[in-house]
Amino acid sequence: MLTPLSPPKWNDETAAHLLNRAAFGGTPAEIEAARQKGLAAMVRELVDVGSDAANVPAPSWAYPRNIRAVRMEIKAAKDQGGDFKEKARELRMMEGEEILDLRRWWLERMMNGPAPLLEKMTLFWHGHFATSAQKVKDVYWMWLQNDTLRHNALGNFATLTKKMSRDPAMMIYLDLQQSRKEHPNENWARELMELFTVGIGNYSEQDIRESARAFTSYRIDMTTQQFRFAPFQQDLGNKTFMGKSGPLNGDDIIDILIKQPACAQFIARKILRYFVEDDPQPQFIDLIATRIRAHNYEMRPVLRELFSSTEFYSERAMRTQIKSPVQYLIQTSKLLETPLPSPIVAQNAMRQMGEILFAPPNVKGWDGGKAWINTSTLLFRYNFANYLINGDAIVPMNAQQRIKGADPGYGNAAKLAEQIKRDPIDVSKLAPAELREKPRELVDLISRRLFQAPAPEKETETFVQYLEARKPDTGDETMRGLLHLMMSTPQFQLA
Repeated sequence: MLTPLSPPKWNDETAAHLLNRAAFGGTPAEIEAARQKGLAAMVRELVDVGSDAANVPAPSWAYPRNIRAVRMEIKAAKDQGGDFKEKARELRMMEGEEILDLRRWWLERMMNGPAPLLEKMTLFWHGHFATSAQKVKDVYWMWLQNDTLRHNALGNFATLTKKMSRDPAMMIYLDLQQSRKEHPNENWARELMELFTVGIGNYSEQDIRESARAFTSYRIDMTTQQFRFAPFQQDLGNKTFMGKSGPLNGDDIIDILIKQPACAQFIARKILRYFVEDDPQPQFIDLIATRIRAHNYEMRPVLRELFSSTEFYSERAMRTQIKSPVQYLIQTSKLLETPLPSPIVAQNAMRQMGEILFAPPNVKGWDGGKAWINTSTLLFRYNFANYLINGDAIVPMNAQQRIKGADPGYGNAAKLAEQIKRDPIDVSKLAPAELREKPRELVDLISRRLFQAPAPEKETETFVQYLEARKPDTGDETMRGLLHLMMSTPQFQLA
């Protein structure tokens, strides 16, 4: 069993840690409120959200449309020598604007929604069941998958996996809808085992072939834009999969995989890497795998136990996780008490930092951890902090072509400039006037906001010296400079 955290250890730092990992960070006021509620109450608030929390209003464009039919019309016009360029341009602009809006829609939900853990787990599954809009080419299907992930994010893993096998975006991404009884497609069958359930080394090539046969009847109804079952394409023959034989179907395959000890181990490790530490110890993985099996793969009770445990608040865990680009973007905006940047800027920032929503690098998703940081991404983070604080357009004006190429709807230079424009933050919320003449006290106050702990002595001295060198100037520009200096440190990249 996990060891419950003792009440005396529930304090500002552990409360901040819970909000950092189970949500997207918190302001000092939010951290104080969490501390006063107590650990048990705060964990309940995060984990035990009502079912209505998943009923997020969809973007206005998110309804079934047969985009493929439009593409076929364009192709036919092109083949016949007709005028197709204008219609193709309109389609590209629509798709660019919709994926941009989908990213905005989700970021705002993460930033301001009432159920941050639900969104954090939706983001976890988004990386686990990685699917890219670049291949799917239908933003409605990407929204539909996101909605399915949200409704099942804290529920049963087996149920979610079965829903993903019927998800149109996933079916397109892994070619499942192309699978025929005569020619089973093995893409989904392979990734189901390698990346979604048991991991490499825990299945055979024969298992892949037999699994592929079981999923041959999965199709998409292009009228409703939903999953449909094609019984005449189903392979009803006997199959032998991981020692089980019979006329197995897709759900049977998933049920067999879930019962494999390797599956609980695989999911446990990913959960720990996401919420606790980059390299979890084997005994910790075993412990969480045991709890996953004990709860029959229900995620809610597993997370409730994890977030209440001493292990979650260990020195190995606290302030050691490199913020993902999405975490960085949202948490930094929260800490600065400023709105998210405009959609085009946010999208470009995610791209530059290496995690753009709905566009994972491959079916494996994002590696995370130390992979988030390299010379280029770290420099961008430092510069982007300056943009969020001061509104200096360090981001896209020298990258207009890249942005316009990715987002046809933002090809107009004046429109792009308006999207980039940003006012400096109201620094009085972070640097009160009464402390501006007291450098050490001010640095301590801001350190607790940005780092959720006092800065190391060496860094503290650097921050204090920055203020001392600018006396008697204690104006907003100096305060914003201090914030940028503090955010341009390795410590700020950690949560």
